[in-house]
Amino acid sequence: MPLTVFDCKGISAARRERIEAAVAAAGQRLAQPYEAWIAADPSGGGVRVLIAGAPGFERTVAFARDEAAATITERVRETLDRTKGE
Repeated sequence: MPLTVFDCKGISAARRERIEAAVAAAGQRLAQPYEAWIAADPSGGGVRVLIAGAPGFERTVAFARDEAAATITERVRETLDRTKGE
């Protein structure tokens, strides 16, 4: 799988599994490898995902902790798709 989740901090086990799976699902069709780190956002009460790839590539996606898995996957995909055009 081209998008590997390396860490997930500050999120309950029940939500962690769902969020990790949704983020990883966004990378199933990628041609290059990407890395992701997921963490609770203490200032906003949501979740932030840091995505890194080729040298110099770094993007952050934020969403609510209770966001639907399909929405998380779509937001991560949109972020990666926007990058292809840059």
